[in-house]
Amino acid sequence: MSAQSWAEKIGLEATNPPTPEQSPVDAPIQDANFEAAQVEELARTNLDFLAALAMPLVFRYFFPSVFKAIWNWLLTYIHKSRDFSQLAIGLPRGFAKTTFIKIFLLYVILFTKRQFILVCAHSIPKAVAIISDVCDFLDEPNIKKVFGDWRIGIETDQQVLKKFGFRGRDIILAAGTVESVRGLNVKHQRPDVMLFDDIQSKIDAQSEVISMQLESELYGTAMKAKSPHGCLYIFIANMYPTPWSLLRRIKQNPTWMKFIAGGILSDGTSLWEDLQPIQQLLKEFSNDLASGRPEVFYAEVLNDENVSVNHLVDLSKLPAYPILPDEIHQGNFIIIDPATDKANADAVSIMYFEVFDGRPVCKQIKEGRLSPGDTIVESLKIALTHDCRVIGIESNAYQYTLKYWFEFICRQRQILGIEAVEVYSGSYSKNSRILGMFKSLLAGEILVHPSCAAQVNSQIGGFNPMRTNNTDGLLDCLTYAPKMIELYGHLMMGGLVLENQEHANIRVTHESVGSPF
Repeated sequence: MSAQSWAEKIGLEATNPPTPEQSPVDAPIQDANFEAAQVEELARTNLDFLAALAMPLVFRYFFPSVFKAIWNWLLTYIHKSRDFSQLAIGLPRGFAKTTFIKIFLLYVILFTKRQFILVCAHSIPKAVAIISDVCDFLDEPNIKKVFGDWRIGIETDQQVLKKFGFRGRDIILAAGTVESVRGLNVKHQRPDVMLFDDIQSKIDAQSEVISMQLESELYGTAMKAKSPHGCLYIFIANMYPTPWSLLRRIKQNPTWMKFIAGGILSDGTSLWEDLQPIQQLLKEFSNDLASGRPEVFYAEVLNDENVSVNHLVDLSKLPAYPILPDEIHQGNFIIIDPATDKANADAVSIMYFEVFDGRPVCKQIKEGRLSPGDTIVESLKIALTHDCRVIGIESNAYQYTLKYWFEFICRQRQILGIEAVEVYSGSYSKNSRILGMFKSLLAGEILVHPSCAAQVNSQIGGFNPMRTNNTDGLLDCLTYAPKMIELYGHLMMGGLVLENQEHANIRVTHESVGSPF
């Protein structure tokens, strides 16, 4: 439902979608247009609406699809009875993960039968701040007008403990640390919701002894204080660049169900563009890299648990990007690394390169779980955008069939002048090729544009030469780049591609002309 529809339903002044200056709910509810049942239903079924209702002066951006998927995932468990599910959520730093989970606690109070919410953080003041913010949501005039005044039924109003009658049941909010809640029992009640929000600090994550003690308290103290009638455990955090990061250890624990997302998605876009634009994230990565600490970005923003596995490449020693914006390339090409049919195979990787002084320069990346047809269409979009005539397809095993279907689709859409060519790995193993490519990167013989550096360097940082199941589709494309110039450099002459766009039925915007459609 749009912000306009919301406004019409509850008599708000907002008439446009939210902007950085205006939230969808930016005025008190007006009695004239107020229908509590409709508003309550919207708040129950729409995350954005509930957030805007509870914090109208703070809420500015609609939640992205990943957050809404996590929200729906949480809702499938919060209404279960006699259930002891353990849910772990990994979200990057700076992406409002604590705000998101506070809104969920508000939902629990308003719309479920749960009675005792325990919030554990790294320190008691941080846990107190969380339940205090939830109480601020309950004090918001919008919430009070729709759901009633929770303070009428309050019995205990301490910083670490709130007990009140509301919505037909007794509700308890308690704050603590995993070490402080042994034997927690209030009015013969034990927690039926436990939230563990950033219970491990970055400093603690650097100590194996402290981290193992914290993990012991999590399982042996806090989680044992559960209600015998059911308890939903929610662990939310980001990775730390150490082997003792709790999120990393929980990810390896099969008893937890996990939903972990990085700040940069596989297609190179931001997890939440409105809140953390991709250019802002890339600048942050460049700063971490320049300071010699790229592992901080990988772990805390990308949630990459394999951070710092690769000690063969010092990313801070990669040469600075030397190509000026107005330099004209001497050719261009695309490389596709198709996904295999193996379990847990890499995503499809598509890399666009330009050639400067004989050196391949990665300028654009597209990665994702793409079907063969989608792989071809995405590659053609890039080719038409950049007037590119050569597309190399890794053709080991069954993957050679992609070239056949590429040519079939080009004939079907009357696209001429774009040639699909095969590239083979030869006698060297993939890991051997990648190790050789690292030397070329360090020597400046292969270059990566800054806009692509975060994705490439993430795979470099997680590459383990002792494993054969690395996530390395982009690295594989880079290994083929010099061979593409050597074998097919004579084909890399532009000039025919733009003529095809009227037949291609693929909408693109060329970088030097307006859209031909």
